[in-house]
Amino acid sequence: MKFCILTISFSIFLFSCKKDNTTTATKTDLITKSAWKYQDAGADMDKNGTIDLSISSQLQDCEKDNTLTLRADGTGTLDEGSTKCDPSDPQSSNVNWNFSNNESFLNFTGAGILGISGQFKIVSLNETTLSFSKDTTLNGTAISLLIKLQH
Repeated sequence: MKFCILTISFSIFLFSCKKDNTTTATKTDLITKSAWKYQDAGADMDKNGTIDLSISSQLQDCEKDNTLTLRADGTGTLDEGSTKCDPSDPQSSNVNWNFSNNESFLNFTGAGILGISGQFKIVSLNETTLSFSKDTTLNGTAISLLIKLQH
């Protein structure tokens, strides 16, 4: 009986001392996990993180199948996907990226996203989605362009 109590006590002690091995993924981990695919893009007129006017219908399928792969070293690749809009364009283009302002902004140089480079505000970044916005002018109207990508 003493052996049984001792064994149970020891087991409880071992399980109570077990370290929690869960780790929180960093923003770099999340953004470099795998290739990003187009989900939606459009104007966020009230800047609340929601697309108010989608431009998806104005984009060609050859633009929507592009993928963006970012690597931890600050480089990346924008791939044209299975259909290219212009056969003379290269299949892939180089992108450079980095975080700024305490990882709340994402900066792109090189090919850019939808042909736009510069600084984008990160609206959402998690295991499956990345959305970011950039204040710009579209047809003479000041808007916040919101781009949503997914894994």
